[in-house]
Amino acid sequence: MSENQNLIGGYELKNCVATGKSTQIWEVTQTGSSLPLAMKLLLPESLKDPDAKKVLKHEFKVGSLFEHPSMIRYQKLEMNRDHGFFIMDYFRAPSLKTQITGNLPETQSRLKKIVEAMCQAFVHMNEKGWLHRDIKPDNVLVNKTGEVRVIDFSLATRIMTGVMKLVGGKQKNIMGTRTYIAPEIIMKKSPTPQSDIYSLGVTIYEIATGAPPFAGLSPSDLLAKHLSESPVPPSVVNPNVSPELDALILKLLSKKPKDRPAEMREVMSLFRNVRAFVEDPAELYAQKTKDLKNNESLSVDKRLDSRADADRVSRGLAAPVKPKKGKRLTAPIGEMEAVKRAGAKSPSAQPQQAPAMMPQMQYGMPGQPMPGMMYPGMMPGQMMPGQMMPGQMMPGLQPYPMEMPGQPMQMSPGQPPMQQTLLPQRQPVPPQPVRQSAPTQPTQSQQLVPQTPNEKHATKVPPAETPPASPAQKTVLLPLERRMPVSAEGDQAVNLEFMTELPDVV
Repeated sequence: MSENQNLIGGYELKNCVATGKSTQIWEVTQTGSSLPLAMKLLLPESLKDPDAKKVLKHEFKVGSLFEHPSMIRYQKLEMNRDHGFFIMDYFRAPSLKTQITGNLPETQSRLKKIVEAMCQAFVHMNEKGWLHRDIKPDNVLVNKTGEVRVIDFSLATRIMTGVMKLVGGKQKNIMGTRTYIAPEIIMKKSPTPQSDIYSLGVTIYEIATGAPPFAGLSPSDLLAKHLSESPVPPSVVNPNVSPELDALILKLLSKKPKDRPAEMREVMSLFRNVRAFVEDPAELYAQKTKDLKNNESLSVDKRLDSRADADRVSRGLAAPVKPKKGKRLTAPIGEMEAVKRAGAKSPSAQPQQAPAMMPQMQYGMPGQPMPGMMYPGMMPGQMMPGQMMPGQMMPGLQPYPMEMPGQPMQMSPGQPPMQQTLLPQRQPVPPQPVRQSAPTQPTQSQQLVPQTPNEKHATKVPPAETPPASPAQKTVLLPLERRMPVSAEGDQAVNLEFMTELPDVV
């Protein structure tokens, strides 16, 4: 590197585009020229690594063989003890990965054009006798018009044919990116055009759905899914994917190479006859966005501004009225109405209203007249307004039936029987032995309750005094009387949003 830190080998560094483990991509211009170029530069620490220098030379050698409009053109290689780099055309466009992350609907609307351009580049590469071996969205540049440039040939290798295929055997190392690697490469078998087709299928799956088909908790887990797990159909993730594209992507992702298309040219011809999506993704996204904005403008819960008000007036809609805040009811409205209806239909219900009491006159509150107290001007036995005699019930309330040992349950005249569901459950009392005594004259209360030998200890109300229960009378339990369900422990959410982009397997 010269004294000028921004000048290397006669090229001025303008902007760092990307940084990798051993190299950087720079936008540069040659001295005395304003034409932008791209430089792939070895980092200073990698300049001393023989393997890093070998990979850089290999990529330039392979890239210089191709002349295709969908592939980057390589120009110059320079390697010495001060620096190592090569120069190539500068294509001002983000990667396909950036397009998927930042603007998926627009990228999906150009899916067929992008895939066809990629297939044309790989067909040209195969005709030259080479495989890419690292097809993924990061290695494809796409501009706004849909033009494509395939980059990064550092893992490219020759296609094995004839004797080379037999002698090749297993590979020493697994090379590729785990998210996009083919199953046979994981098994260390020789790469074939079907291996690149599998990686292309993963890339197309990611464009169609926004995410790759497999993601693992660890690198080994991810590789195991490529080997044994079937991918979820793209239409399940994105219902807008057409059945034709669904079937074609799953064919490209077949576990066995023989079940995939034989070459890239076949993949290209298949995609030309496929309808990618049911509706245009860009138009569908724009319509959903418009509908969402309209729903927000019509929402009552949202505070409307002047623009939303004008929009409603233009459509002839009245401004929403925000409900007034009131006191919270002790029971839901539906239950309150049910209580009122049940009371109205009951034959014994009397339209009585309990007298209102001042807060100071409530029982137990300061100022309440206690039983036996007299005030000036009161006559003996006279009661204060609102004060009840001992044993007197509030109007509209029913007395709680009490049972005395050996006596029948007494009910007030004209009072309907209470529902048994409201009485607390009692434990059964074992029968006590009855002493034999001289026959005595039965009392009036005993004559009202006929007893049988099996019902000596049962307490019953005479049938003549028990009117039939009305079918309209229902037992309605208020919220305080209902048992609250036991809430189950909530499941803890586990964050699994990682391992989607894994480093190269070397």
